[in-house]
Amino acid sequence: AVVSTQSTGLDEILVLHLVNGKDYFISVSGYLVQTSFGRKITDLVRIPDPIRRQNLLVDIEQSPDESPVDKESPVALNIPKELWRIVDYLYQNGLYEEELFAVRGSPMDIGAVRDAIDTDGPIRVSSVHSVAESLILFLDSFPDPVIPHEHYPVCLEHCTHFANSKRALRNIDFSHRNVFKYICAFLREILSHSEQNRSNAKFLSQVFGDVLLKPQLPEAGNVAKSTSKKRSLFVYQFLTNDYDE
Repeated sequence: AVVSTQSTGLDEILVLHLVNGKDYFISVSGYLVQTSFGRKITDLVRIPDPIRRQNLLVDIEQSPDESPVDKESPVALNIPKELWRIVDYLYQNGLYEEELFAVRGSPMDIGAVRDAIDTDGPIRVSSVHSVAESLILFLDSFPDPVIPHEHYPVCLEHCTHFANSKRALRNIDFSHRNVFKYICAFLREILSHSEQNRSNAKFLSQVFGDVLLKPQLPEAGNVAKSTSKKRSLFVYQFLTNDYDE
């Protein structure tokens, strides 16, 4: 089924079939709304207005790799505006907050953050930690990670060598590279206030390493532990060195 921002109704009947029993018919109704969560970075930079104001057709049965955004449209933004809004809120309200990205946020607040960035409304939350967690969830929701899958192996290979890490980053798509640079610059700003917020580069690189770089296929056991450490080390290079190339 195809649902647009102009027609977002959902009215279906589910059939629950019990073995050796009768069928139950369950009515399900509701509405679907557009959200920037789960969209590609390369799509979001081509959508200058709040996503719920867009008349984009969304096929709820399409694969995550498909996109309703015109691929020929010019890149209008250096980074997704939704990312800027979340980071700007944290910059204004969270630089001196202790345990940022360590304390869980409120699910209700996180939903409010999502609604705010999707509609261009004000961000109103009870705790800045909800916005911090929203940033992690937003970055983690990209179908193609900030460091795209095809660049994942070489970034891990050079995770302990800053010059080689920078060269690896230069080969990444412009929009993805800008998001990575923007996040790292913000994290360095947090670290510059470590006397007040007690932050440290090791912890932040661990948190963000696992969302900025992700393997295309699931990993397990010792392999997962090893690559998680390498992802953290790659991000650590950019948190402890200035980078603006």
